[in-house]
Amino acid sequence: MKSVRWKTLLTWGVALALVVFLLAQISLQTLVDLFTHVNILGVALGAGVYMLTNVIRAWRVVQICDRPLADTWPLLTPTLASSFGNNVLPARAGEPIFVWAAHERLGLSWGASSAVMIIMRVFDTMMVAVIFVFAAVVTGAAASSLILWVISVALGGAVIVTALLPWFGGYLVNLFVAAVRLTRRAKLVAFLEHEGARAADAFKQLRAPRIYAGVVLSSLAIWLMIFGWIFMLMRSIGIEVRLDQSILGSTFGILSKAVPFSSIGGWGAHEVGWTAGFMLIGFPSSLAISSGFAVNTLIILTSAVCGLPAWLSLSSDQAKGKRARDGDSR
Repeated sequence: MKSVRWKTLLTWGVALALVVFLLAQISLQTLVDLFTHVNILGVALGAGVYMLTNVIRAWRVVQICDRPLADTWPLLTPTLASSFGNNVLPARAGEPIFVWAAHERLGLSWGASSAVMIIMRVFDTMMVAVIFVFAAVVTGAAASSLILWVISVALGGAVIVTALLPWFGGYLVNLFVAAVRLTRRAKLVAFLEHEGARAADAFKQLRAPRIYAGVVLSSLAIWLMIFGWIFMLMRSIGIEVRLDQSILGSTFGILSKAVPFSSIGGWGAHEVGWTAGFMLIGFPSSLAISSGFAVNTLIILTSAVCGLPAWLSLSSDQAKGKRARDGDSR
């Protein structure tokens, strides 16, 4: 218990150090000026785009599970809650509650619901990489910068690997189960063998051309809209930026936020990646840092307004379910 507490304190300490270090590099007045000139209409339109992306995310789950279209609406609450948790809380805290909600609301096994979460994250990463590589190649950024060229090649390779997940996902599950067997914990191994088989089936289901195409197209639509949302937010705070610059720079922040790394209220790792990305494409360090904090703050506020009620609703349902199970066991 003490070790967990110390790890949590260390995580928050690292995140705080990152935030303080970055803020020390800029004038706080620069950050204040961005917020005082914010275009509220642009932020509101961005919030509408954000809500639409979550509807498509819920629909994507329906496609992955090959469920009726009507299941999209019950999944909107868990999708909003998961997005809120991932944007605001450390260590990708939105993932577990989505897995729980998919298990409870769709009746999926723990293995299948976990596989759905993994599939979504893999396809998310793949589409971010596709859009980045396309923007880097079409605009000539990859040809003019060795670093961007290397990153584009690496992300292009990642796209190929992740695209083959439906055919190799089962092998990865088996490797994970084999590693857990080394612990010699019989109950855990038995559980993972049972749920791992269901997870492997979820991966195999993607081999159907109709399902695979649907997941690819919905994932592409989601990330085109998210990059459009980020572009709208940057323009809303008065930053003159082209769409391709917004994509290339923000990709580093997106990928940083996708890693279960240090953050305080959503700030920390995202700003580090964002700053690196925008400095790489030629932004001054002060503008790269201040725009990262400003845009991420607007993202956090939007996801809180839209997702906090959903998070509280699911957390309440989870607590009620736990109390009910505890009562039945007595």
